[in-house]
Amino acid sequence: MAGADLIIHGGPLLDGRTGRFDDGRAVVVRAGRVVELVREGSLPDGGEVPLLDVAGGHVTPGLIDSHCHLMVASTADPDHEHVAEAMVEAIATARALLAAGITTVRDTGSRTVAIHTLKRAIESGRVPGPRLLAAGVNVTGASAPRGWRQELADGPDDVRRLVREIHAAGADLIKLVLSHAPSEERWRRVHRFLDDAEIAAAAAEARALGVRTGCHCEGLPAARAAVASGVDVIDHGIGLDDAVVDEMVRRGTILVPTLWAFSTETLRDYARTLPPEDADDYEANVAAVHRRSFQRAHAAGVTIAAGSDPMVVGFAPDVLVREAVALRGAGLPVADVLRALTANGAAALGLDGEVGVLEPGARADVAVFADDPRQDLRALATPSLVLKDGVAVHGRPQPERAVPAGSR
Repeated sequence: MAGADLIIHGGPLLDGRTGRFDDGRAVVVRAGRVVELVREGSLPDGGEVPLLDVAGGHVTPGLIDSHCHLMVASTADPDHEHVAEAMVEAIATARALLAAGITTVRDTGSRTVAIHTLKRAIESGRVPGPRLLAAGVNVTGASAPRGWRQELADGPDDVRRLVREIHAAGADLIKLVLSHAPSEERWRRVHRFLDDAEIAAAAAEARALGVRTGCHCEGLPAARAAVASGVDVIDHGIGLDDAVVDEMVRRGTILVPTLWAFSTETLRDYARTLPPEDADDYEANVAAVHRRSFQRAHAAGVTIAAGSDPMVVGFAPDVLVREAVALRGAGLPVADVLRALTANGAAALGLDGEVGVLEPGARADVAVFADDPRQDLRALATPSLVLKDGVAVHGRPQPERAVPAGSR
């Protein structure tokens, strides 16, 4: 351990791949990476070892939000004022998310490419925030609404052109908007915005560019086309059947269900976009269908990653934990919820082994929680300490002290 920058010690460590905690291990950090996990009682003798004692806290990899929007507000025609307001919102949100223990975010859509400017500012250290992989503007078809976070394309060739443009503007991933059931029709009919050929063209173009794809997906026909085309992540996934989830397992397609964001209670009581008199129709036609789809996918063995999909500008930083509670309430075991927040999120982002785990070679993103999340997932809302790339970015760690190696 000579040359170690830091050894984090003092509490059980979460294995992001299994969702289980392991007692009696310490994390050795060097140059912002985990280089070794060691048993506390087997530290080698000799030399001096820098130690950070987390005093019995529960230690996890930094959490991952696999479906977030740092810039919630949208408009059909963004002007300078919209871009400025969106950036102010995003800077404040980025700081809050980092303090909440979220060290990596998959941002699935912004109406302005300013999200890529924010990413560069975070990477350079000018703005505190989580590691950001951003889609920027979404791709959809000519019949879709203009006011969302998307540009409209007509036909496979136009879709390919738009994918290339969005990638050139800085996108880390391509997000498609496939379909939607509008409230005006009491959520009884799902409208397709991209047909099968357009979805296939977008997925193929993204693969050629070396970037992953995700999709806002409602309804079975859209899901079938997305999975068959090799889209990497199904976002929401409302209305999945047994054949689709079996194909998702075969192909390794990941589901980010965002159960909390689509729940009747969230829309009625939190976002306040669902009038109480419409709640029964929404529950029957969307929320209940969504829960059953999620449960079918989980039962089949689909990889589940957790995403918050925040509803309002200035959203509470605990929305990812609300999603964790919603996943547990829909039947996901606690260990699988913890995997969804960590290693499975890394898989959704194409960062397996890079984030979401505390193992050699991974970035030293760490969150420490005073209470045991196995007993109450809401403990994850209040980290006492957060490290990103081995540097404390939230909380006040006990002063590092050098102790003789092997003295414990």
